[in-house]
Amino acid sequence: MPVRQPPPAWWSVLARKVWRDVWHQRGPVLAIAIVVMVGVASFVALQSMVPHLRGAQQRYYATARFADVWVRVSRAPDAMTRRVADIPGVSAVETRVAKDVVVEVPMLEGPVTGRIMSYPVGRDVTVNRLRLRSGRLMTTAHADEVVISDGFASANSLSIGDSLGAVLNGRWRRLRVVGIALTPEFIMEVKPGALFPDNQRYGVLWMSEEVVQGAFGLQDAWNEAALTLTPGATEAAVIRRLDTLLAPYGSLGAHGRDEQLSHRYLTDEITQAATFGTAAPVIFLGVAAFLVNLVLARLVVSQREQIGMMKAFGIDNATLVRHYAAIALTPVLVGAACGSAVGLWLAGVFAELYGVYYRMPDAAFSPDWGTIAMAWLITVASALVGAAAAVRRVSRLPAAEAMRPETPLRFRHGWIDRSWLLRRLSPTARLTVRGLFRRPARAALATLGMALSVAVVIVGRYMFDAIAVMRDVHFTEIQREDVAVAFARPYGRDALNELAHLPGVSRVEPLWAVPVIMRHGVRERRVAISLAVPDATLRRIVDADRHVVPAPRDGLLLSAALGELLAVRVGDTVTVQVLEGLRRTARVRVDGLVEDLIGTSAWMAGEPLQRMAGASAVNGAALTIDPLRRDSTIAHLRRMPGIADIGERASVVANFDKVMRDSFYVTLMSLVGFATVLAVGVVYNTARVALSERGRELVSLRVLGFTQGEVAGMLFGELAMLAVLSIPIGIGIGTLLCAAMITALSSELFRLPFTVSLRTCAWSILVLAVSGVVSLWLVRRRLDRMDLVAVLKTRE
Repeated sequence: MPVRQPPPAWWSVLARKVWRDVWHQRGPVLAIAIVVMVGVASFVALQSMVPHLRGAQQRYYATARFADVWVRVSRAPDAMTRRVADIPGVSAVETRVAKDVVVEVPMLEGPVTGRIMSYPVGRDVTVNRLRLRSGRLMTTAHADEVVISDGFASANSLSIGDSLGAVLNGRWRRLRVVGIALTPEFIMEVKPGALFPDNQRYGVLWMSEEVVQGAFGLQDAWNEAALTLTPGATEAAVIRRLDTLLAPYGSLGAHGRDEQLSHRYLTDEITQAATFGTAAPVIFLGVAAFLVNLVLARLVVSQREQIGMMKAFGIDNATLVRHYAAIALTPVLVGAACGSAVGLWLAGVFAELYGVYYRMPDAAFSPDWGTIAMAWLITVASALVGAAAAVRRVSRLPAAEAMRPETPLRFRHGWIDRSWLLRRLSPTARLTVRGLFRRPARAALATLGMALSVAVVIVGRYMFDAIAVMRDVHFTEIQREDVAVAFARPYGRDALNELAHLPGVSRVEPLWAVPVIMRHGVRERRVAISLAVPDATLRRIVDADRHVVPAPRDGLLLSAALGELLAVRVGDTVTVQVLEGLRRTARVRVDGLVEDLIGTSAWMAGEPLQRMAGASAVNGAALTIDPLRRDSTIAHLRRMPGIADIGERASVVANFDKVMRDSFYVTLMSLVGFATVLAVGVVYNTARVALSERGRELVSLRVLGFTQGEVAGMLFGELAMLAVLSIPIGIGIGTLLCAAMITALSSELFRLPFTVSLRTCAWSILVLAVSGVVSLWLVRRRLDRMDLVAVLKTRE
């Protein structure tokens, strides 16, 4: 039986040497561990959200039987329900009456819109089931009972027994809350045409089917249907059959989940979280690899003679490579462990925030060990890549060559030494400038490391800039009205005159959106063509550069995003099928594409739009009102029977700011904080390596009579010059990364503008400067404590 040989004695010696070397380089090692911790924490926190949110979304959709297809009509008899259910591929159908109404909420000023939806009492619902949070469902015995959505209830502090007011088909009614519920159809309650959910100003209210049908004159009829499909059914085929079947009843075109507002918003946010959670950690871990290379390369140089001695005593290359790889992996593994813990904690915080924001039941967070394993794998791989060059140098050193001190670098006068500027500088400044050109590769790498820290700060701050521009363009340049109202049905121009004569109204402009299906080749899109009013002042067409685009004469104006979806260019002709009124189909020329920031839009002038639609009507208006008479004017608008929705620009802007603060600021501020840590780690390690390389030289200058301040000035001046060089490079890299983010994060709902403000650049410079001051203060303490005699005895 073979006898197991004990391990060589040097294993224990090398193990002790690992810990001794790590302790000796504890400053740079700690910086590496912190940078790795930040990278792993951001990766784990952000990437864990993706499977968590998708899993919660899929579980909720399955348990609540979330619909696959929706369709809206003007009025369809109940008898059509059976014919819809008989379409091949349809599993279940739920029909309902749904209308937007003006709602009055106690203790809340300003307009509120409610989505009234019928709900069958006493019958099991097979599609989009409600899940009660509290209370009960309504009964047929009491016509005033209503169940409200959980988000609307929370935002307005409503509870069971509270009362609401609402205008139902021109009649003011008092409603009593008997239940609070969730539904997968309104995980995000987004009012049609709005940018973001506004739970305080928009909510869903369910009432008894009989009550809603009677209130809106739709007895034994419905105007919306939601369908689930059988496994393997083709959604496009079902939609075609559905549109053909319901066209005589004023169908506005069926659509799938991809056009359902709540699902689109939720899916887009999950996709953006995945993109953001991949891009940011890559930068951090790349910088960590750079720092590992920087520290380990210097360690190999400083231990050159030790390596020669170990080789002379019989330690082979493989053992030495493993030894220095262990030194490289020690801070990386410590940082990965701490980063995993911090990332899980942050993931729990983010999950709680997302749970409040999205209101999905059964969304408890559980660690995603696959994500953590992937983070460790990427981290170790990046560290080994960073250590590869230094480890390769270890393996190539012959024992006899390694035991001799490294041959000093050969220097000769270059153009910088012969320059007029250098001769004008003081001796201290000359030494500083020469130090940069003595090791150009190291200076370039140090500059790149600091530039990356500047770039990460710019990326973190960029979203603030983009959001500010979107806010300014949309609410200052495009939507300039005080109040926008939507009519319950299209009206003639007389309705505008009635609004213009209301007390407090100073200006009225018409709003008209015609639902259509737009086709070009094999591509099609359901959109609304908006009325373009010449010389409009309240609702203007404005591009991303804030240029006002004039209204087209005969053709169409399309947003560039819609043009890309339809693959059209200026001068092309598209087929437009109107989905209301006479339901005409026309061929229209595209007169222009507008590079806007939000949504997919289309515009036409009044006369061509009227000819195509076969009607002369408006379905809304934009108003300017006297601020001193604002309350009375809105109160009057609330009670007008023909108005279904009132939107006040001030409340929309306030909700925009709140959504941005709640959904972006925590993540973005975390990223900016991480970038600050990155900057400190890069600058500190660069300073420590510079001190290690030039320690003997600096101490020699001290012996020759230079003061501590002058010696420190040489070292710090060199680093300051590198930092100054890194600023424009970092701003350039950050700008390129922001451009890449525009492509990765933009969607149909919004496009990020390409903008990097002076404030963001100043912030990145400030972060680098503060990081430099802190790092250099730590290095200065070490420089002042250096033993002159001991350093001069060192063989270099």
